[in-house]
Amino acid sequence: MTTEGRFISDEQVPQRRDRRGTYVVAAIVVVSAAAMGTAAIVDGDTGWSNLLASFALMLIPPLVGVIVALVFGRRLIKRLPRTAGADPATRRRIGRALRDGSTDDPRLDTLARKEAEQQVRRRWLPWALGVVLAMQVLHAISTDRTATRWTAGLGAMAWALVLYQQWRVTQRARRYLAGPALGQATR
Repeated sequence: MTTEGRFISDEQVPQRRDRRGTYVVAAIVVVSAAAMGTAAIVDGDTGWSNLLASFALMLIPPLVGVIVALVFGRRLIKRLPRTAGADPATRRRIGRALRDGSTDDPRLDTLARKEAEQQVRRRWLPWALGVVLAMQVLHAISTDRTATRWTAGLGAMAWALVLYQQWRVTQRARRYLAGPALGQATR
């Protein structure tokens, strides 16, 4: 038996720590949301039994939300593009290739094409961003309070910027995919 067989690989250790940390943060979010909700609905004359009952009822919505987030988060992680786990230098080179529209490295071209395909598949995102932008603009127009109008207006500007950036990312990805492929990289 070699010494390598006795040790846990470096990739496995952070995953276990990250998973534990995720569960700790999720528990903190659930308990703090329930405590804030209980404090908001309970007055000072409530007895301990009513207080505990209110707290137990207030645990349900954040608990359901955290469970849904953890389940869908795992599914989303499985669907991440191959470039998500690449080292930062490779991710920067992929981003540069997508911005420039081409690359000379066949391996990088393959990764950039996969990233571009992933970005083009998110064609629903500009529509969703447009709906949120329209709701922010409607909120800014319909309110009478000046502070709310300014806040909604700034939010609308931020959503417009995000929408424009997403549109540019999609256009660059389509332009990259329209270019010639360098061929398959050897593994």
